[in-house]
Amino acid sequence: MKLVFICSGNTSRSPMTEGLFRKMVGNVDVSSAGFSTQSGENADEYACLVCRKHGIDLSDFKTTNISDVDFNGVDLVLAATVENREKIKRFYPNINAHTIKEYSGCYSDLDIKDPSDGGLGDYVVCYFEIKEALEKILKTHSEFEVLM
Repeated sequence: MKLVFICSGNTSRSPMTEGLFRKMVGNVDVSSAGFSTQSGENADEYACLVCRKHGIDLSDFKTTNISDVDFNGVDLVLAATVENREKIKRFYPNINAHTIKEYSGCYSDLDIKDPSDGGLGDYVVCYFEIKEALEKILKTHSEFEVLM
């Protein structure tokens, strides 16, 4: 399975989600991208710090702009927000795209708030919000090989 996580800048939410999901599953080609980023930038320092505290190394992570992603063969796109989901569907109408929370089937608020305007605490909250949603996805979708 090929899975792409997307958000706006590909510096906080989607890199944290990509890193965490890599740690959680074994049978997925996982990557991430953003709409308003240049390819080749580093992840946000707070995102790196929060992930490092949970055994996820984002020190080599580089951002990817949506335009640099080859969506041929992508099975699933999971977006941080409804706005991101709708935007990717406009560019790729046939893509299988959902929000992360929507795909879990357990939330009425489908957005994961961008922590980039806040402090370290906002990144910690965002990390655990992502983790909870991913854990729910793994409980409701049997196509993923759970490692942890």
